[in-house]
Amino acid sequence: MGSGGRILAAVAVLAGVVAGTTVSQADEPQCDTGLRFTTNNTSAAMGLRLMSVEMTNCGSEPLELNGYPQVKLFDAQHEQLDVAILDGSGGIAALEGFDDAPQPITVPPGESAKSAFVWRNTHASVDPPQVGKFVDMAAAPGGTWQPLVATTPEGRVLVDLGSTGRLGVRAWYRP
Repeated sequence: MGSGGRILAAVAVLAGVVAGTTVSQADEPQCDTGLRFTTNNTSAAMGLRLMSVEMTNCGSEPLELNGYPQVKLFDAQHEQLDVAILDGSGGIAALEGFDDAPQPITVPPGESAKSAFVWRNTHASVDPPQVGKFVDMAAAPGGTWQPLVATTPEGRVLVDLGSTGRLGVRAWYRP
């Protein structure tokens, strides 16, 4: 390759870094506790919201799960919201797989398990809407609480519950 080709290749790599198309390990959320909780997608249609959640085992031992993630929602001032956290959909919507019973799964080091949140953004109150700007999670009851990190370009979590006060949580599963 001539020097012109090397310069063009270097420019292409730098353009990808600037455009955010290249992700380095330094850009990944931290994993100080051996687990990392991330979200990268929220679907919104006609007031129904569905947020994917992934838990990565970045420890050195397999993790055994059989149940639901533990979830706390906080507003912009980090005050915990008074909302019902429901196992499964809680009747919010009929979604394939969302109300499947928990199954025992093993998550080896370096691999992930998935969950999801579902809610309706409906506001039928004179009170201000409930909006979660921060989410803390634990893999199971008694687990270590840590933040859910958005890996979207906006880099933010948004759980806009309106006045419903209910969040459905899918049991951990392996795709």
